[in-house]
Amino acid sequence: MHDLPLVIFTILSQLILGGFVTLWWIDRKKAGITQKTGLLISISLLILGGFSLVVSMLHLGQPFFAYRAILNIGVSWLSREVAFYGAFVGLLLFYTWFWYKEDRAKRSMLGWISSIIGAIAIFSSAKIYMIAAIPAWTGVSTLFAFFLTSLLLGPLFVAAFLAIRGELNVNITGFLILSLVVSAVVMVGYFSSLLAGLPEAVETARLTFKHVFFWIRITMFMAASALLFLSYKNSKWRNVKIYSLAFAVLLVSEFLGRVLFYETAIHL
Repeated sequence: MHDLPLVIFTILSQLILGGFVTLWWIDRKKAGITQKTGLLISISLLILGGFSLVVSMLHLGQPFFAYRAILNIGVSWLSREVAFYGAFVGLLLFYTWFWYKEDRAKRSMLGWISSIIGAIAIFSSAKIYMIAAIPAWTGVSTLFAFFLTSLLLGPLFVAAFLAIRGELNVNITGFLILSLVVSAVVMVGYFSSLLAGLPEAVETARLTFKHVFFWIRITMFMAASALLFLSYKNSKWRNVKIYSLAFAVLLVSEFLGRVLFYETAIHL
C-alpha cells in the first residue's frame, strides 16, 4: 500500500505527542514516578519519534531531499508539519536528557514548550488533508480524529508502561473513557455528514461500510472500551494485562481507521 508510510507516521506522531504530554503531566504531580521509569518512557518515545521521521521519508520520491520540505514553511502546511514535528522530536531529546540528569525543574519548563510545539505539528498534519478536493477530508472531523488518536493511544501507552513497572499511581481510565465517547460521537457525526454530502462523500461512506477493516475496527474499538470501563469500575482490572491488551487492541483499531482514511478517499 502506497500510503502505508503515512499511516504509520501519522499514528506514531500522534501517539508520541499524547504519550509525552501524559508523562510530563504525571511527572508534575506529587506522587510522580521514579527517575528510571520516567527515563525509560522518555527514551521509548524518543526512539518512536526517530523511527516515525525515517518512515515519513519513505513516502517521498526522493527521501534524501526531504530537508527541502521545510523551505516553504510560510505557505505550506506540509512544511510546517515537518518543521514543528522535527522541532518536537528535538525537544524530546533534551527532555530525555533532563530525565537522565534528574532535573525536574527543566523538564517541567520544557514540557510546556514541547507540548505546544507538538500540538502545532499535529494541527499542521491535519491541515494538510483538509482540502476541498476531497470531501471526506475537508471537514473538522479530520482535525478531531488526529488529536483524538493522541488522546487515546498516548495516555494508554504510558499507563501500560507504568503498569509493567509497577508504578501506576494515577487512574487515567476516566479520561480514556471520555476520549472514547468523544471519538464515538465524532465518528457518528463524520459518517452522518458524509451521507448527507456530495456524491463523492457518499461514495467514501459506502466504500468504508463495505470494507472488512471498518467492522474489525469497530469491534476492536468496542472491546477496548469494555476493558477500560471494567478497569474504571474495578481497581482489580487496572493491571499490566488489561492496559497492555487495551493498548494493543486500540492501536490496531486506530491503524485500521487510518488505512481507511487514505484508501476510501474520493477526489472531486
